[in-house]
Order: sequence, then C-alpha cells, then structure tokens
Amino acid sequence: MLSTTMRPTSWQIALRAWSSLLRAARLMLPLFLITYVLMAGLGIAIDRLSAILSIPSIDALKEIVTAGRRLPWLGVSEGIGRDVVVCIVQAVIAAPLAVAMHRFILLGETRRFTFATRLTMRFAAWIFLLQIPVMILAWLILFAGPATALVPLLTVVLIALLLFLMQTLQLFPAVAVQEPSETVSARLETALERAEGMFWLALVALVLTFLPIGVVQAVAMRVSVKLVAHAPLVVPLAKAALGVVTVALAAAVVSWLYSYGAHKPKMVIQGQQLSQA
Repeated sequence: MLSTTMRPTSWQIALRAWSSLLRAARLMLPLFLITYVLMAGLGIAIDRLSAILSIPSIDALKEIVTAGRRLPWLGVSEGIGRDVVVCIVQAVIAAPLAVAMHRFILLGETRRFTFATRLTMRFAAWIFLLQIPVMILAWLILFAGPATALVPLLTVVLIALLLFLMQTLQLFPAVAVQEPSETVSARLETALERAEGMFWLALVALVLTFLPIGVVQAVAMRVSVKLVAHAPLVVPLAKAALGVVTVALAAAVVSWLYSYGAHKPKMVIQGQQLSQA
C-alpha cells in the first residue's frame, strides 16, 4: 500500500495526479479506450433517444420556467427518469476505470481489461448514492424558478452539500482497495476523519489539477462553434474524452490524498494507542 507520511502540497498532488494519469493511460490503454467508447456510445444514445421520445432537455425546461409558463409534468418526469438512468449507467461505466486508477496508484496493480465485477459494482453504487442528493437539489432549484426566494437558499444548500461530499472522497480509494469496514456509516465516518484538516489541501489540489482542462474546454467551446453545426457528433465524442480524463484524474487526486490521509502521523498514533489498549 502506498504510504505518504509527509504532508504533500497541492502542487505536488496535482503534478502526481497528471503523472499517474499519463503512466496509467500507457499501461492500461485498452481499459481507457473501452471506457471512452462506452461513454461516447451512451452520449450518442441519450441524444438520439431524447429526440425520438421528445424528452425535453434541461435547457428547454429552464426556458419554460423563466418564461413563467406551466411545466409539462410528463416531460419533467421523463427528464428525471432519463437523468437517473444516465447517472446509473455512467457510474457503472466509470467505476472500472476509477477502481483501476486507485489500485494502480495505491497497490501498483495494472488492470487492462477488467470491467464488471462485484468490486466495480459496489464502487458504482457509492458513486450513484452520493450523487442522488445533488440531483434532487438541482431539480428543486429548477422547479423553484428564478422568481422565488427558495433558489438562493437551495443554491447555498447545494454548495454546502458539494463541500461535504468533497470531504467524503477518501472513501472511494478505501472501497477500491477493499479496505474492510463494518457498516456504511463507519465507511463515511472513517473518510470524514481522514479528511480532517485537509479541506484546503484537497480543494486547491483539485482546482490546480483540473485548471488545464477548464482552460482547454473554454478555448474549445469558442473555436468549435461552426464545427459543431456541421458535425454534431463532435459534442458527445468530446464529452466522452473529457469524461474519461475527468474520472482518471479525479481518482488519481483522491488516491494521493488517501495515501496521506490514511497514514498521516495523527492516525498512526491513534492506531498505536488503540492496539496498546
């Protein structure tokens, strides 16, 4: 197990995450390609099915709410169902790559073709369960509309929830390396304890890691306006590539945070005291 006893800086974590991504992509290229093809296929399928079934997009529903018109509740229910299904399928697709990245960094294990296993399904379940509150709040903000005072309150709650979820990120490497835990609450409690005193380290590390992607994405959106009009498949293909890189990078960052959080001196001392007792 990779153990980082010296507290790293945010820059070090960001650089290690990118280095780990490049090495993993070279050694586990088939898994990266499989994940990309599945993500691209899912994006294309969702776009086609939404058009065929006339399921309104989030942007269309926002326009209806902004205009003060009555929401088509059948379309809303279909949109919610679509989002839930997409969330589940995305979790199942992303889990093998995320697990492989965690085990590659923390255990030195290389997984080239591993996909649907009991471990990856458990990992996907955690991804989906932690996304449910965010999804519910996002839909409530949409339903509240811009004219109600609930929107600022719900937005604050959503931000607070996202910050809380960031503190639980270290449970994912624990699940990936199959660290034993008696209950779900114990798993969450352990992750929160390990993240204690690491909030700014994690936040700045994530920002620095994903800053290059944000810049590239902003430039690409400006440059590719005319290209998208002539080649609509560019959008799902580009989103799939972004999704693969995001999953791998996020797993890499959290793995390096876990390597310190699970072995920082405070935890080691506590463990020695418990063993002596």
